[in-house]
Amino acid sequence: MLLRVVVWFCGFLLLTVSVGHAKAISSLAMPSIIVNLPSRTIELFSGSTLIKEYSIAIGKPSTPTPLGNFAIISKEVNPAWYPPDEKGKVVPSGPANPLGYRWMGIWDTYGIHGTNAPWSIGTAVSNGCIRMYEEDVEELFDLVNYGTPVRVTYDRVKVRVNTKGQVLLAIYPDIYGYADMNVQEVRNKLNAYPAGAFVTDDFLRKMLDDPSDCQVVIASQFKVRVNGKLINEPGLVVQDVRYVPVQAVAGALKQRISWNDKTRTVEYGAKSVPGVVSGNAVYVSTANLETLFGGEQSWMSEENSLNFDKLVVFLNDKPLSLEVNQVQGILAVPILDLAKVMGRNINWNEETKNVTLNDKGKSVKVSVDMIGTVPYIKITNINQYFDAYVYWNEEGRIIELTYP
Repeated sequence: MLLRVVVWFCGFLLLTVSVGHAKAISSLAMPSIIVNLPSRTIELFSGSTLIKEYSIAIGKPSTPTPLGNFAIISKEVNPAWYPPDEKGKVVPSGPANPLGYRWMGIWDTYGIHGTNAPWSIGTAVSNGCIRMYEEDVEELFDLVNYGTPVRVTYDRVKVRVNTKGQVLLAIYPDIYGYADMNVQEVRNKLNAYPAGAFVTDDFLRKMLDDPSDCQVVIASQFKVRVNGKLINEPGLVVQDVRYVPVQAVAGALKQRISWNDKTRTVEYGAKSVPGVVSGNAVYVSTANLETLFGGEQSWMSEENSLNFDKLVVFLNDKPLSLEVNQVQGILAVPILDLAKVMGRNINWNEETKNVTLNDKGKSVKVSVDMIGTVPYIKITNINQYFDAYVYWNEEGRIIELTYP
């Protein structure tokens, strides 16, 4: 399966939730900062929630920004700058000061600060400090306090889901030569996300050969509802094909399916369709979902969701693999399959289209309706011939049969 990716997000700034400017520090629960050097970004978290990502400049290879776990140990408005190579010289706050108008010290002489060279953001040019756009550093300054954890990492691979439900992959340059990577290492990162198996090794190899600051859309997520209820796992759009997590759908329908690892197919009764294993889920296309279960599908573009509706038949609280159709506006099921699961002796004459039921030594002709080559019995007639009570739960789209 070749993944042709045509959507790229280049640049650095990714706004997830607008925090506004000069919010109270108390508005963030357990704030923390992650500085990632290859992507040249700062991520601001509130607890485990990513609030915002900022573009930064980092140390040049000869004076790299140090890796490790730090914390904000000092904060200063309008800091003065003391040039390291000119002892005794002081540059006061102002346009000529390379620290900008905010300073947050994290360790020794290293800190996060503004800059009077906004063109440098996104590059590796500093003496080891972390530069931010002035408006960004002033915002961050007001959102964090002394003791806020700061973790400096070197993660060349980033995978995330944005607010639009798109799964993004980025492979960043090895700026300091710390982390040469291969395809398997990238795939190990992808395996934590449902779209990983849809990306080919060739595609990953090309990204490794030409790393950039672009985030590539490898898939888009959508909601899946089964009989009106939202399932936990999202569907995926890959190369304009919609895929659904078939195990979650089967679970919502209370149907039993199996995965054949040798043939790479999903099996449901006598039916089988190809599937894709990604993460902990098995995906099938929406076309194959209909082949597998029947049912009806509808796409709700406003909600970015797929609705899948299928009538389910239960016999004494156990789900059955029975197709349900309509005959003259009345629900009907295949009588041969119904008789088999109920353990009833039935004869089917394919030439005459007659069905007879052997009941207590008597042969009783059953009223059936043909759909194609298959005889169906209306649910209103089941009790007459099979002595089973039938309850139609329209809201839950369930036909319940009770049989002694």
